Amino acid sequence: MPIPQYLIPSLLCISISILSGCNDDNTNSAIATEESPLVTESDPVLAVTEDNCDVDNFQLLDFIPWQRENGWWVGEYTLLGADGTPQISNRWPYRYDNYKGFIHLEVIGNAIKQRNVFLYPPKLAELCDETTIAIGNGLCGINGNEKIFSADQKASDCSGNISGPFESFGMTLNTNTTLIGDDTVLYQVRMPDGSIMQNQLTTLPPNDTRVRTAQGFFSGSSTYTSYYRERKVTQEEFFQLLAETRAEYNILETDYCGYDNTNQPSQTTCDEHFELDLSAE
Repeated sequence: MPIPQYLIPSLLCISISILSGCNDDNTNSAIATEESPLVTESDPVLAVTEDNCDVDNFQLLDFIPWQRENGWWVGEYTLLGADGTPQISNRWPYRYDNYKGFIHLEVIGNAIKQRNVFLYPPKLAELCDETTIAIGNGLCGINGNEKIFSADQKASDCSGNISGPFESFGMTLNTNTTLIGDDTVLYQVRMPDGSIMQNQLTTLPPNDTRVRTAQGFFSGSSTYTSYYRERKVTQEEFFQLLAETRAEYNILETDYCGYDNTNQPSQTTCDEHFELDLSAE
């Protein structure tokens, strides 16, 4: 059955969402990490043979890439449309040329839990008109806004690779993350028919930084490209920088963690989203 045309923009928002912010025309995603002790370089753990593989009791932190990913990340993001220029959304009137992300990725046993919030600067005032309506209680050209995203994956084998389904609009999208050595991770999202929806490459040098690029597709055509530059910070720095960016972008407190990747009300608070008591910070 062909996909209804009115669902295509929303479906495009699924792929990058699994790692970053998203709009009505594209998708965007990002992984996060949780604070952990400094990683000591060691010989990579060899994959366990299938005969001895116990996926349910597998430890992803035995692998250097997941040691490096595990923690709190802040980053600068750029999302480009199919024409190679900064994305412009009709339904999310904020800037995609240089926005920021705050990502928490926690590795627990054989699973990874990802919780993100992406902050967008206000649209340039000269580009606002009577047809441009800001989301929430803000004003176009004055207030920025933010979106949250959540994703979870589990070990799919004993080689450090992970996978997980992503449910949306009655469809199940398949996500797979493959380790390629100690410093490279490939994340993919596929449509139910197996066609590629997103390819995302992460490079993890041993200096608490990472660079990620994502390519989005729909029906074989390129729809977006993204470029992420991130650094690992402590939990305290994470929330301090989050507060500073909210002030810089003039985001209203009523909009904190207020929207999901489809631009709909998130129905949750930041405390609930990050599963932390932020009021105590």
